[in-house]
Amino acid sequence: MTRRSQWLILVLLLGIWAGVAFWIMAAAPEPQRVPLAYVTGKADRAKVSRPQAGAGLKVNLDLLAAGRRRTEEAFVAPKNIFAPLPTEKEKMAFTHAKRRTPVPSTAPAVTAPAAPPPPSPEELAAQAARQELAQFRYLGYLSRDGRQHAFLSKGKDLYIVRSDETIEQRVLVKAVTPTGVTLQEPRSQVERTVPLVEGK
Repeated sequence: MTRRSQWLILVLLLGIWAGVAFWIMAAAPEPQRVPLAYVTGKADRAKVSRPQAGAGLKVNLDLLAAGRRRTEEAFVAPKNIFAPLPTEKEKMAFTHAKRRTPVPSTAPAVTAPAAPPPPSPEELAAQAARQELAQFRYLGYLSRDGRQHAFLSKGKDLYIVRSDETIEQRVLVKAVTPTGVTLQEPRSQVERTVPLVEGK
């Protein structure tokens, strides 16, 4: 294609484009003309013909007073959370004042069921060991050179351990498998199997 034919095609396409633009503008309908709604100096007809808002309404003062009474009854003085704590003397005076008020006893006294005996020291130690073992999470498993390593976390601490290792001198790792780690607290002999945490 020669330079002259390129210019000729360009002029022809620009002419077609200008013709289409002129045709669209000529075929467009003329915009509608409407009178202005608000003319300076003239009163608004809608305001004149509309009745005054609120005409004929009556305020029921009894309901208003009843509502005010209800809110006053429900109002409780706010508690000052920044006030100093009561001293021992104030506490004692308050408890003595409470004791002086007689309590009418119309119903016969019901005997309370016997309280269960407090847990033994062994049970308390076992419960503390269970709580400590419950804090561990099993995050991952690695088998390298025939040794199995487990990635455990407790809070923000991360531990890489093998079987028969001790964590924090209190927790023994008994067994490491791809699906779980068995931990034991040696003093109370409490064991817990921690499953692998999926998707974290």
